[in-house]
Amino acid sequence: SIDTGSDFDDGDSAIESLAGASSTASIRDELIKEVREHGRDFVGYMEAKYVLPMDEVLDITTVDFQHHIVWLSLNQKLVHAPIKHVNRALDAGCGTGIWTIDFADEHPETEVLGVDLAPVQPHNVPPNLTFEIDDLEQDWTFSRKFDYIHSQMMIGAYKNWQRFVDQCFEFLEPDGYLEMHDIDFVLRCDDDSLTPDHNLYKWDKHMQDGAKKAGFPLDAISHIPDMMHRAGFVDIVAIPIKWPINTWPKDKRFKELGKWVSENFNWGAESMCLALFTRALGWSIDEVRVFAAAMRADLRNRKIHAYWDFYVIYGRKPSAPSSSSE
Repeated sequence: SIDTGSDFDDGDSAIESLAGASSTASIRDELIKEVREHGRDFVGYMEAKYVLPMDEVLDITTVDFQHHIVWLSLNQKLVHAPIKHVNRALDAGCGTGIWTIDFADEHPETEVLGVDLAPVQPHNVPPNLTFEIDDLEQDWTFSRKFDYIHSQMMIGAYKNWQRFVDQCFEFLEPDGYLEMHDIDFVLRCDDDSLTPDHNLYKWDKHMQDGAKKAGFPLDAISHIPDMMHRAGFVDIVAIPIKWPINTWPKDKRFKELGKWVSENFNWGAESMCLALFTRALGWSIDEVRVFAAAMRADLRNRKIHAYWDFYVIYGRKPSAPSSSSE
């Protein structure tokens, strides 16, 4: 467990193409359509299948906050897997492209492809980077395989995670790595400071219930190692890292993580639950806004020592069988 610090706020609230690798491009026009709901823009593809808004409010705050939190969680690294020579890399679900651009900058010798449902990536990118708009839940038809596939904060994006893992395995070169960074959305607490009466507890539970009704499991990341094993991966490593809800921990590193986690959920609470609560649970937009505000109050309460488990998971596709003469 994490040691708790003072219950008082310490003032830490200031936050600062792969050539020939095209897949199902025929659906591009449908993918880039937008649906307007409750004043927010959603991807219009397949009746707005993705449950997070794809507008500036989300992209500038939540997605980029999350990238920074993951970067801190990995001790200021982009990659944890022991990758060596990466000729081609895929960022599956690249969002705004913030990780993809950083990776391409760090690996100028690597051809990098970022794929996402939403056309929210910048135009000025490193010369070794290409972005594509595509639906990764459909059959992959990339003409070339990859040495490294990265997936980050995609919980809530796929209904069939086993299929995603299987396709990653299929499109990796032998000895290539799949690496996933994601949150298990089951809120946890090692003492009695979080109770079912707290709005934060209720918000997390409603998120899980809404996602289950919509068919998007929010606890999928904890099952990924088993899925990777079934797909054929070896040398699978899963590292859980606690993400405190705010700055309640005494430990300096966890306190810093908690600061950013709190800011992330403070900005993104309404965005995260808007579609799930209105579509799956039948809430009104006013009910969502009032409840999100109440949830934020608990999020700032340093007497609540709750956290989410964040996972760094990676595995290797086995080496190609060596040929032997008889």
